[in-house]
Amino acid sequence: MQKKLIALAIAGLVSAPAFAQSNVTIYGVADAYVGIGKHGENDFRGVGSGALSGSRVGFRGTEDLGNGLKAVFVLEQGFSIDNGSEMGSGYQRQALVGLAGAFGTVALGRQYAPGYFFNHDGLAGAAIGPQSILSAYAGMSITPNSGARWNNSVTYTGSFSGLTARAIYSAKDIENGNGYANDTTKFISPSSDDAYGLGLEYANGPLKVSGVYQVVKFADTITTPNDGKKQKEWGVGAGYDFGVVALNASYQSADDLGGFKNNDADLWAVGLGVPVGAAGNIHLSYGQIKFDIPGDSDTKIKSYTLAYTQALSKRTTAYVAFNRTDNDDGEFAGLVGYSPKQSDFLTGDFGGKNSDLLGVGIRHTF
Repeated sequence: MQKKLIALAIAGLVSAPAFAQSNVTIYGVADAYVGIGKHGENDFRGVGSGALSGSRVGFRGTEDLGNGLKAVFVLEQGFSIDNGSEMGSGYQRQALVGLAGAFGTVALGRQYAPGYFFNHDGLAGAAIGPQSILSAYAGMSITPNSGARWNNSVTYTGSFSGLTARAIYSAKDIENGNGYANDTTKFISPSSDDAYGLGLEYANGPLKVSGVYQVVKFADTITTPNDGKKQKEWGVGAGYDFGVVALNASYQSADDLGGFKNNDADLWAVGLGVPVGAAGNIHLSYGQIKFDIPGDSDTKIKSYTLAYTQALSKRTTAYVAFNRTDNDDGEFAGLVGYSPKQSDFLTGDFGGKNSDLLGVGIRHTF
């Protein structure tokens, strides 16, 4: 009996390191600001969430499977810190499980498309930055917003000597005959809303260059009879840190936005960052988007942001930022919501107003 107990104890000691190879990390961002702003006749006064980084909480885990192979998972939920509400249902930002090794990582679930990491406007994809504001307004999928989070997706990510490759294929949400097509005698095809993309990024010291190509298909349904069906996008960007100033620039183009033929847009952005002292930075960024829509004159939206960030510690940053988004007639992009008068709908004379927002806030990562 005593020998059996000793054998069990030894077996427990031998197996203990296997359990030590598994770990789960809780992480997140809490970002809030006090802001004042205006868009047309609509005023904003209050607390906002996520000017620099979207507020979130997540769980990330790995388990060592041996021979250089690991199981990985991520569950990440966004929330609005101004009112405590969650954004969407479930794990709205990411929910994935996969395998990682020397070959890279293959994962399944709701995941970021390559266009999410396309950040070259000098503000690293911040919500208050021009590229984020304009790409989200246009409905582009090359954006640091929800347009680059895809359901039912398979991804590959691999990094080799400074080169990072990202690929994704998403089945999106229409599966198993989910509703009728515009032709009411047919069910919607499961492949009618699929999406795919590829991104390459090279980083070497102060230099960073990247390129992205993505395609999003739109179902031809009774309520949305899209005739284009495919939204095709590409983008190229580069940045270089000279020490005394960091410069960034990007250009992206989208054809058939929303799946409608010849509904096109081009967006470019430039930005610079200037270090101030040991922990401060001045950021200046400008972006412009031009729409090319059949039967309508070309319209432009211009957006620029001036911000100052001060690192209070490795995880806490204080900031002050101002954004102005200048809309052409009929457009209403901006961080402050636009509320047209009832009479505007009758005359068709709405949009085209400036959106201004000044925020003073703090971001803490954990």
